[in-house]
Amino acid sequence: MKTPSHLPRLLCLALALAWTQGTQASTVFWGSNFNDDLFDSSGNTLDATYSFEIGTFTGGFTPSYLNVDQWEANWHVIDRAFDPDSNGWNATEQFFVGTVGFNTDGTSDSTDANPADVFIQDDVVYLWAFNSKTIVPSSEWALVTDGTTAGNTGDPWVVPNPADTVGSYNWNLSDASTTVIGGANGVQGDGTYSATPPVFSLQTAVVPEPGSAFLLLAAAVAHLARRARRMNRMSLL
Repeated sequence: MKTPSHLPRLLCLALALAWTQGTQASTVFWGSNFNDDLFDSSGNTLDATYSFEIGTFTGGFTPSYLNVDQWEANWHVIDRAFDPDSNGWNATEQFFVGTVGFNTDGTSDSTDANPADVFIQDDVVYLWAFNSKTIVPSSEWALVTDGTTAGNTGDPWVVPNPADTVGSYNWNLSDASTTVIGGANGVQGDGTYSATPPVFSLQTAVVPEPGSAFLLLAAAVAHLARRARRMNRMSLL
């Protein structure tokens, strides 16, 4: 029995449709406002050397001021905005934007993501701004996230359900309320600054060299302990 000549074409079409439906996923729009207030630790506007990434950290790893040297090894990129990508970071107009899709298998469709990285539903998403991931004296970073949904203009910064094939989400810098290093929406977090802009949506901070952050924290703890002992002795007099 002969096979009709049109069947191979129909089979290819059916396979193509099945593949498309299998990879279809939700879309995320993320970024800042146009002509936003984006500054470095000295109060200068961020320049073209900066990049912006959204991503998550390895399960069980919590980024902090004390483990900055471990961030890159535990970081999983969802998407990236940079100059000179016209649809990424525009240093002249001071805004960054990105659009990324989550595949139904939990991976990101961004060319800047590792195809092997599978993102877990409800994992916290961070925005990492940097001029270099290598920690040297000139390195400046900001790591922020959406710590509370109260008053949000967009959606919570968490990985969406990969089975949501029709949804779209907005992760806006204006909703960032938790800073690990650097500042967001008028609040400075950990890090070293030489200027405080009167208004800012994002401000990077000088990155501490490995070990220096721990020494600073240890000194602060020791100072507080000595102060507590002095106050205790005074109360006994």
